[in-house]
Amino acid sequence: MLIYLLCLCAGLALNAAGASGRLIPRQNECPPLDKGTIVVDSYQLYPENADFDLNECLLYFGALFNASVVVYDPYKAETVVTLEFEGITRTRPFHIGGVAWDPYTNLVSILVDSAVPHETADHQISGDDYILRYDPATKALVWSLNITEVSQGLYGGQQDVEHDSRGHVYVLGTYPGTILRVEPDGSSIKPWYLPENIDHTSAGLSGFAATGDILLASDTKNNTGSGEIYRFDMAADEGTPVLVPRTPNDAIMSLDAVYLPPKYEGKVLLVSEHDRGVSVLRSADGKWEAAEYLGLISNYSSLAEGGFNVATVEISGSIYTVDEWFSDPIVPGTSAGNRTEFPLVDITSDIEGLLAEAR
Repeated sequence: MLIYLLCLCAGLALNAAGASGRLIPRQNECPPLDKGTIVVDSYQLYPENADFDLNECLLYFGALFNASVVVYDPYKAETVVTLEFEGITRTRPFHIGGVAWDPYTNLVSILVDSAVPHETADHQISGDDYILRYDPATKALVWSLNITEVSQGLYGGQQDVEHDSRGHVYVLGTYPGTILRVEPDGSSIKPWYLPENIDHTSAGLSGFAATGDILLASDTKNNTGSGEIYRFDMAADEGTPVLVPRTPNDAIMSLDAVYLPPKYEGKVLLVSEHDRGVSVLRSADGKWEAAEYLGLISNYSSLAEGGFNVATVEISGSIYTVDEWFSDPIVPGTSAGNRTEFPLVDITSDIEGLLAEAR
């Protein structure tokens, strides 16, 4: 099934479902998924990120190179629908990477970004970026905003999206590392955190994850050594980064997305590292004033050979890596490579093993 969504560039703004300040009741209780590693059969999927909708029990993928969203049923092992966007899907220079289900509204936030900053050596800021809100119940856009009207071409590389209990949507950009905040009704988007020095040639924040009013963000430190994790308070009017020290202070390298699996109630953070795998951090009290570094789960699956670990996702108690193949040759006349099978490698037992050792 294909849904073609219009009105993307017109600044669509409708009344959004209001956040209640707490997780809203879900219509469904998703059954456990105990299949082990999953291989998603989807031509040109190339997922940059994924999130599981706990209301509809469906998995949302940001199909990077095609700039679409693939909605997948992991229980039936089939694609339910593909969301395409007028003037965006399979159109240069657009990518869709960041995609996240909002547990406070049951809406889905979708991040459309220009590929140019990611593909140029000096991270040139060129092209438009958009943040969209999609309602799975009505299969329609609730609102859309042009991020570039705020960034004014000074910063970019939008990669990730998060939510708070007051209905705000947060947008993370990597060059040089920025966070914007959208009002709950989609009426405006404003800078929430900007570094003192706006230098788009430098790589900073790469991903973030939220628990309560705590927002955790990974910082690549311009890939000059080990990255860091910072904590922000989403109840504040402006974002202020606070370093989360870790013990032992083992290196975390080539950072991408970070993720707080729901099963661990905000106390375990997974850090995706392109070349190495997934680092596992823990805050025993969930306050993230400090963290224990529990270890690294290496890229060991032959199914993901040649891929880069870009994200992790939990599906009803099982946790998987999301891998991307950036260097596959583009099929002539299309926007992506010819790959059809994309593995979600089950690392649940690896995480449980590290937690057991740390007790």
